[in-house]
Order: sequence, then structure tokens, then C-alpha cells
Amino acid sequence: MDVTDSAGRAAYISFIVSLCYCTDYELGYDPTVVWNADKKYWVIKCPDSTAAKDGKVRVVEYYARKQIIEAERIFGRHTRGFAASLNRNMVDEPDTFIKDAWPYESSDSQHTSQNELDILKYIEKKLGGKSVDRLGIVRAENSGIVRFREAGNLVNDDTSAMLGSVFADFKVALSQTPTVPTTNNRALTEDNPAKSILLRVHQRMILQPLGRPLHTLKSPYELIIVLADIMVAHSVILKTCGYLHRNISPNNIMVVDDGERVRGLLIDFDHAIKTDKSRLAIAERTGTLPFMSICNLQNSKVQRSELDDWESLLYVVCWLGVHGVNRDEQVAYQQEIDAMCKDDEYYKPPLAKWEAGTFDDVAITKKNDLEDDESFNDCVLQYFQEGAAYDELKAMARSLRLALFENPELSLLYSGVSVIRDIPDKPASRKGAKVL
Repeated sequence: MDVTDSAGRAAYISFIVSLCYCTDYELGYDPTVVWNADKKYWVIKCPDSTAAKDGKVRVVEYYARKQIIEAERIFGRHTRGFAASLNRNMVDEPDTFIKDAWPYESSDSQHTSQNELDILKYIEKKLGGKSVDRLGIVRAENSGIVRFREAGNLVNDDTSAMLGSVFADFKVALSQTPTVPTTNNRALTEDNPAKSILLRVHQRMILQPLGRPLHTLKSPYELIIVLADIMVAHSVILKTCGYLHRNISPNNIMVVDDGERVRGLLIDFDHAIKTDKSRLAIAERTGTLPFMSICNLQNSKVQRSELDDWESLLYVVCWLGVHGVNRDEQVAYQQEIDAMCKDDEYYKPPLAKWEAGTFDDVAITKKNDLEDDESFNDCVLQYFQEGAAYDELKAMARSLRLALFENPELSLLYSGVSVIRDIPDKPASRKGAKVL
């Protein structure tokens, strides 16, 4: 609006007046999360997925003292996590994780996001509750779309409700755009049937058990145990339930204590996909940039398989081997890097190119870093933290690279060797490899 003319000034005044009459929701407040200033805890209303489906809003209240995962940015999934309890008197001894996120939804039926609650319930039913607990697979309780009353109407908290008429304008603009990169690393193009409105829906889920982050581990020895646990769970889920996780990263691996030892806990099945032919044929990028497989980064026509997730595990091992396993090591490493960057403005930290640039840039970097044992050592392994425990982590990384990229049991067309040696993509499956 142009305030130099009368029409612009009138529009500006109208805007200010409208802003004064906005509801809390229109101003960006979430009415389902309220801070109790007297008790100093959050009261979080979660959808009651066990209640009757009669159109009424039924919620279960949980109590949380602190937020253990904070959203890193305004856009994207905006995932937050709370350590909570159903009993307000036990708020300082939480046993539940509340996942609050804005997953992407598509109006295209072939690309509709998976319902994580349904996936976890299916896994629990298929494996049995005791097996789920033994394997270290997160269990889901109450979950669903965040809904509330606004001006007497029942509202689904999503981007269309927030943006109102602007959302329709955005939909038109998107339909006229040849390429739209989305925040979940999926490229929508003219020849991609997933091209649709970018609708994000506010979902909240109750998960148990309550794990702790990887950076709370004491040593690489504990990390190896945790990674072994979650990949056993990954393999069982794939073989028995037919779901491929597709987002192995440090944020999706938690730690639980089991007596004198630690155990791994695999979480976040938002990107999990049923491994039938119709779903595997869909080529799409998913995951967290530094941990995405080369085929995933290249949006290869090669069907996604367990090899992509095992390759992501390799990158997790390398990332933590260089940056450090626990928080103290990570802070010390970052301070060292900051000092080196201050002394030399052109200095590039190890693995920096795994999280910067385009998808193709990162794919090329990884190809070069993993091309052979010498390159892998020069570009990655030599930068691992020092100590006998990290030497064990190096050995694990070497074994994973050999199994994925130089596996004699696999045809070149079906193994990671294809992406290293620039063999043309083939619309074939790469599953069935013996990784470890």
C-alpha cells in the first residue's frame, strides 16, 4: 500500500484497525498450549484418539516443564518436543514425549503424507507390544490434528485456516510456477505428479518411552550399541511390517536406559513408506541433508530401499565421529572450528559441504569423499576425534562403506557402486544387500 495517497492511507488505517480486532489465533498464538505462570509448567491439550468420532473435540491434558526440542526456523515442519506427564503432580518426572509438528500434506492422493500414528499402531499390532518394547520402537498413544473452537466454529489448525483467502492466491501462484522447492526437500516440477498446494497441518502426538538425545551418550562405545539396536529394529520393521523408515539421522535416534546398559530407540516415521511396488516406484527426496543417500540427493530413478537407510547410517557415524558424540565434545569441536575460521576466512570445516549447496552439490561431494578407501580416509576418517573409542567408530565406518559401495555380492547396477562410478540409473530395485 502506498501511504502517499489517500487510498493507501485508508488501506493502512483499515489494516491497523483489523489488527486490533484479531483473535489470539489470528495473531499466531496456539490456544491449545498454555503456560501456567503460577505452577511454571505448560498445559498442552492433545487430541484424544481413543474417543468416539462424533465431531466433538475431545482432548487429554498433559503437563510439561520444559521444551526439549525447539523449532529451528519458522518455516518447514516446525517440530517441537516436550517432556511431559499425564499427571500434573509428576511434571518433574516426565515419562512421555509430545511431538508437535507441521507435516506437509499433498492434494495428490499418490503423495499424501503417511499418518505416523497409523504406521506405529500397525507396527505394534504386527509385532506385539512386548516385541516393540524389546526392539526399541517408539509407541504412539493419543494423536491427531490440533483442533479448537474459533468464533464458535470447529477449526483444523493448518496453513489454509491461517492464511485464509491468501492461501487460494498462493495455490494459483503455485500452479503457474514450473519448479517449487519445498521445505521437506521434495522438488515439485511440471513432470512431477506431486505438484500441488503446500498444505501443512498441525499435528500433535504422544509417544513413549521418553528417550534422551544422542548427545547425552558418554562414549562412541555406547553410540555403537545404540546404532546397532535401531538398525535391528529397522530391519525387523521392514521385513515383518513392510515399512521403510527413510529418515535415519541423529535427531531420529534416541537413547533409553535399560539397567546398566543403554538402548537405542527409533523414532519419527513421518517419511516411512510401505514397500509395495506402487509406492517404491515413486522417486522423491526425503530426509535430512547431511544424512541423505547419494541416490536420494540425485533424485535417482533407482527405487529407494534399505540400502539408502544404511547409507544414511554411515553418514551418521561419520558426522558424529568428526563432530563428537557427546555435547561436551561437540562444543569443544565447534569452538576449535570457530577459532580456525576466524584466523582464516577461507577455511572450510570437514564435512561442511555435506550440509551446504544444492542437492547435486552435496551428492558430488559425497561421491568424491567415498570414491575409494584413500579418499574416504583423506576427506573423512582423518578428521575423526582422537582416542581408542573413536578408532572403533572408524572401523565401523570403513565396514559400512565397503559393504555399501564395494560389496562383491552385488551387481554394479544394484549397489552403491553405481552412484560412485556414474553408471546410468536403471529403474530396478537395489534391495536384498547384506550390509553387515
